[in-house]
Amino acid sequence: MSGTPPSIEERIFELLLETDNAQFTIRSLRDQYAHQHGIAAEQRVALRRFIYERIKKLITAGLVEKDREKRKRDQLYFVLPSIREASLCLEGESFEAWHQRLVSQTANETTETTVIPKDESSSEQSPSAMKASSQYALEKALKETQSEFLSTLGEVEAFRELMDEYPDLKPSIVVDHRDAYDRSARLMGRVRALEKSLHRLGGT
Repeated sequence: MSGTPPSIEERIFELLLETDNAQFTIRSLRDQYAHQHGIAAEQRVALRRFIYERIKKLITAGLVEKDREKRKRDQLYFVLPSIREASLCLEGESFEAWHQRLVSQTANETTETTVIPKDESSSEQSPSAMKASSQYALEKALKETQSEFLSTLGEVEAFRELMDEYPDLKPSIVVDHRDAYDRSARLMGRVRALEKSLHRLGGT
């Protein structure tokens, strides 16, 4: 058992203290959390990962125990009585903050909004205005692509974890895992292309 109990989001802790959750599965905990806090369906794969990572920390801390009977699907976990006496920090990162960080952690923040000058007396933009317009469009495309890449990367990791934890699911989701992996590779290529294009534009 770890000497320092981990921090945990209060909403997860409250679920674990409920009598009905004395024994639980990651999926049951995820579904309860999503229902109580209005998590969108498209975010539930990420939510499952969020909860799973925190349950693993509680297992390491000796506050939750994994059932000795290994199940291919819906592995059982038990909340140990010691969790009620543990000096847990209930100010752990919320799911919303965690998910936002996952999506935007590598995105380059634009320091200031690029203002594209307009000359009403001319139908053509000056070279400097055209460059500013191109830079703004590239920066916007880069941020959107980085966000999509991180989301897809999270999907790849979630599918891999599901296949590891539930081997019987592997035949039915291995194609989805491969598709997500291929999409992440293509998006990474696009991110690199956009970054190089911005670099070249900045050097002209």
